[in-house]
Amino acid sequence: MDWSNNLQQLQDFVLFKFPDPPYFLLLIGLLISLLCGLPFAITLQKRVQDWIENHSPTTLPRWAKLQLLFPFIGTAIGISIAFASMLEIFGLPTLPSYLISLLTTTLVALWAWSEIGNLLGRRLLRSYLAQSAKLSHQR
Repeated sequence: MDWSNNLQQLQDFVLFKFPDPPYFLLLIGLLISLLCGLPFAITLQKRVQDWIENHSPTTLPRWAKLQLLFPFIGTAIGISIAFASMLEIFGLPTLPSYLISLLTTTLVALWAWSEIGNLLGRRLLRSYLAQSAKLSHQR
């Protein structure tokens, strides 16, 4: 047995030196994004359902936004890791691929979060107003 080879593999693992190309990081990034995306979707669906049952014209309360924000950030981090790994697999050097991935994912995540907030606020308010109008016409 070659102990020096095993020791070098252990040292590479501890120092986060993954083999080229980083297929392991790609799988980890996809797994993180899936594991965080599912709670995000479930929480979003629950918040909308709660709003429909309560018929409140206000948007989501602050604590509900935090419940949505944490899984959303986890999903963005997983996508960022997977994207950086894909760029590295396609031949980009490590540092530029992580910088491009971080910048792109941050910009897209900020845009997506603002759009989710805008759509939720508008749709919830429109739905509430439509239901109110419908109820007033039935009376």
